Amino acid sequence: MTKEEIKDWIIHEFKNGYIRHTWFPMLTTRGMRDYSETVHSTGLNYITEMGRQLDGYTALSEYPVYPVHEKFSHSLTREVRPDSIWYDKDSLKPVLVSEFERFENSKAKNDKLREKIENLLIAYHQLGGDIPIILFVYWSYNGIIPRDIEKYISIFDEGFRLPNGTYINGINSFISDYLVFQAVAQGGKERLTINQWIQVK
Repeated sequence: MTKEEIKDWIIHEFKNGYIRHTWFPMLTTRGMRDYSETVHSTGLNYITEMGRQLDGYTALSEYPVYPVHEKFSHSLTREVRPDSIWYDKDSLKPVLVSEFERFENSKAKNDKLREKIENLLIAYHQLGGDIPIILFVYWSYNGIIPRDIEKYISIFDEGFRLPNGTYINGINSFISDYLVFQAVAQGGKERLTINQWIQVK
């Protein structure tokens, strides 16, 4: 499949939710308790299952990325473990890296959101810098208005600087695209569902 076909497939699944409804009833009808990492685990496994359902591809959850890009050796970057990586079954070339992260309007959560986006960019470069798609999904309770989200998303284009001063470039837009979605949770902490997946970028 082409990059555009995969992107369209992702957008269609998030909108219509066939895989979500079929394999993840806790996201759609039954609900789940918002405790510890329950929502995070369910969301990242949903995204991984999407990759496994895509013909010709496979996907792994929380797979550590070994730094293969010569410019960014292990001594210069932190170890990253994206929530989901999709691979072409024949070539084993990665075609997508993804993170699923909670959003709240607090400094601690905003710092975590930024770190997840930075980790995606690090993984992107360590995997060769030519991955077709980066997918970032942040979830929040209904009614929470994300502040400054554009500032964080812009890291994909502009890059960022590590604490040691090393500059990590943004994506190569001639080769790669990024998709950003907000997943909106309904209900309370004892029975939360996530059926609304809104494309932000």
